[in-house]
Amino acid sequence: MIKYSSLLLFLLFTAHANENYKELPTKQGYLSSISACKELGREWRLPEIWELFDLRGKTDEFGMDKRYWSATSLKESRELSTHTGSDEVFIRDNSIPAFAFYLQDGDITPTPKEINALALCTNLPKREQKESYFTLTENGVEDSLNNILWEPQASNNKENFEDAKEFCEEKKTGGKSWRLPSVDELYSIVNYNYVKPSVNTAVFSQMKKKYYWSEDSFRNDEAYVVGFSIGSVATSKKNLKSYFRCVSDKE
Repeated sequence: MIKYSSLLLFLLFTAHANENYKELPTKQGYLSSISACKELGREWRLPEIWELFDLRGKTDEFGMDKRYWSATSLKESRELSTHTGSDEVFIRDNSIPAFAFYLQDGDITPTPKEINALALCTNLPKREQKESYFTLTENGVEDSLNNILWEPQASNNKENFEDAKEFCEEKKTGGKSWRLPSVDELYSIVNYNYVKPSVNTAVFSQMKKKYYWSEDSFRNDEAYVVGFSIGSVATSKKNLKSYFRCVSDKE
């Protein structure tokens, strides 16, 4: 016979092979999700949006077609020196949307806080965003996180996916081979301490608050794009035009 405590635990949470995550049993609003995670214990919390992005595509472990709340809310003005990531004023302001994450396709969208969505609580230590991975040099931005070099300046031209891909692959700057970045590489330079664009322009100059192509396809006719207005991730038809910035693999 199953003990009551074991049955209750089963009913409360969806079981995952990963013991660092617990999925709340019902969809609820943003603030309720934050509170529910805290009620699991002192070490439990709602993940930040960049932490949830690491789970992209893990549908075998966490299920299909799920939208999860992150702890990250959208701020219309942010400064790196003052942002803490836990500012209660912004968290509790329902007029400011929070970021939700779609597990299956990896989309990141600002979502009104009263919308009901799932919550995937974690007990992992919080992983902060870091800028120490990026070094501005005369040859471009050295990226030690992804072991790549970003071209010194982004293109000012918008191209469809195939043309942007071809443009990068035909570049000969510095005698290097160039390509479009992967969606993971492109998203890794997003920094939510900044907005419009959501990137440190002192390092990544001339980035527009628009969508940029990645090299990763979603379907045959779609590819992933990262939006540098607020740090969103979406897919776009390949025949549409977006901005792009080429990268080169470091030897």
